[in-house]
Amino acid sequence: MDTLPPRWLRRLIVTPVVFVGALVLALLSPILHLVAAVLDLMFDRRRRRISRFVGIGLAFCVVEVFGLFALLTVWVGSGFGIFMDRPFWVRANTKLTGQYFELITRAIRFYLGFGFSYTYEPVPAGPQLLIARHAGPGDAFLIARVVIRDLGRRVHMIGATKLQWDPFLDITGERLGYHYLSGKRGDSAADFDGIRRVASGLDADETLVIFPEGGNFTAKRRDRSIEMLRARGRLEHARYADELRHTLLPRAGAFLAASEGAPEATVVFVAHAGLENLHGLSDLWASVPLDRDVAAHAWPAITDDRPTGPDGRTTWLFEHWRAVDLWIERHLNESAAR
Repeated sequence: MDTLPPRWLRRLIVTPVVFVGALVLALLSPILHLVAAVLDLMFDRRRRRISRFVGIGLAFCVVEVFGLFALLTVWVGSGFGIFMDRPFWVRANTKLTGQYFELITRAIRFYLGFGFSYTYEPVPAGPQLLIARHAGPGDAFLIARVVIRDLGRRVHMIGATKLQWDPFLDITGERLGYHYLSGKRGDSAADFDGIRRVASGLDADETLVIFPEGGNFTAKRRDRSIEMLRARGRLEHARYADELRHTLLPRAGAFLAASEGAPEATVVFVAHAGLENLHGLSDLWASVPLDRDVAAHAWPAITDDRPTGPDGRTTWLFEHWRAVDLWIERHLNESAAR
């Protein structure tokens, strides 16, 4: 659902309703966990899927309650929002967001049953544009959590409008300069302007995170995108897309807008593997516990080889994205050989 109620309605109605609903479920969590455990003993003793999914849902409720209460505390402490843009309160909101992602990703990893490692090559100091693959449940949270908690950087994210139905993400996104895509036809120019504006304000310790595929990778989406590119006469783009095996061809618009806003920012690419073939609740239900390790690796692109024109930068992005796809291929082959 991309159509959102106005901001005032989200603050006065949606946020209190979500807070109260999450609080009630959090208070009932011992009973709900017990009921789920009994049902698992009756119907799913080996995999305990009911308990796992109930546990994730209740963990989200608990984190949402504490997160919203903390946001209210920060709002009051900042003079009811008057001094919210002061460095101290920006850091407070950033740390709070990092803790939110930390708790959410811990819950996802614990209940779904997978490990996570993130390695990275040295990145020059300064603002960053982080270009990441999108595949599997919670990968955006996992990456954002690393950037904030482990690397100590402030994150700006480009996300779907539907994320604003979560009051915590809606409020922190406003405070920290996230850009939520409209998802409406004809609004691309406005979205690109918003991305360009966010990128142009990046400080040396800030990272703009972009998931250029526009959604999780599936073989069906890959084939459909290639067919659409060919139908539109974009044969060169179709050739690039056809060479990819584990990712979708990036949509270059957001990257180009960010590059225009922050031309000197270091571009960092992130590949990860381990969450493939998990595209929805039915896939998760069939697969948990996952019993696998998810590995992510980040590396900076060489800034000097980046062309200046949009066509050149689009080709440059495709070439580097091919390296992301190859990293995934190598990792999956190495994992299969073990």
